[in-house]
Amino acid sequence: MEPRSIDVEEKSQQLTSSTEESSTLEQAVARLEMELSSTQIELLDAYCRKLWEWNHKINLTRHTNYDLFARRDLLDSLRLSRQLAESEEVLDVGTGGGVPGVLLAILRPDLSVSVCDSVAKKSRVVRDIIDSLDLPVAVYAERAQRVLEDLRFHSLVARAVGNISQILTWVQEDWTSFDRLLLIKGPKWVTERGEARHRGLLANLDLRKVDSYLMPGTDSESVILQISRKSGLSH
Repeated sequence: MEPRSIDVEEKSQQLTSSTEESSTLEQAVARLEMELSSTQIELLDAYCRKLWEWNHKINLTRHTNYDLFARRDLLDSLRLSRQLAESEEVLDVGTGGGVPGVLLAILRPDLSVSVCDSVAKKSRVVRDIIDSLDLPVAVYAERAQRVLEDLRFHSLVARAVGNISQILTWVQEDWTSFDRLLLIKGPKWVTERGEARHRGLLANLDLRKVDSYLMPGTDSESVILQISRKSGLSH
């Protein structure tokens, strides 16, 4: 069953005035009024603990407490999960510590999730985390272009791996291998879109903002952008 969150934006001002740190993931999730099953919370908590253990050896995340994890990584992944259809095949490009790909696999077990990262040590860490959680997620220690030479996906997803122009340049020869890009971006996305248009990278593509939401406790807006080939150019 697809998870949902309830009006996280409405919690923003309340969280701004709250300085007490959550001692458990369940508490952090409750503060944001996210609806998650006990199994999902258990897996997400195990993910956090394993990620933070590795973070002492290799820098993977700055979100090293439950509140930051819930407000940033989990919220982004929840909002992204709403954009994915039942049983989609998804590739997380530049997964880093596993966001959003590993979290999508926990939140939406119906999805077929793969993750890739060209930095070998990051891929090894993510593989270790996935194995410890016993998740059916494929890990590729490759650049996305290499993965797309052999495999096809419904959606490519990405967060914090480059600006719009960089991502479009990476995949511009591979549009026959996927249907769309879903990008989690911050407030600078409008500037990035302008740069991509100036460089002609959006000439044959449609870019739509399919979701927007405030980062709890701040006035900063996050968005999810969908980029696909224009009608008539699809494979």
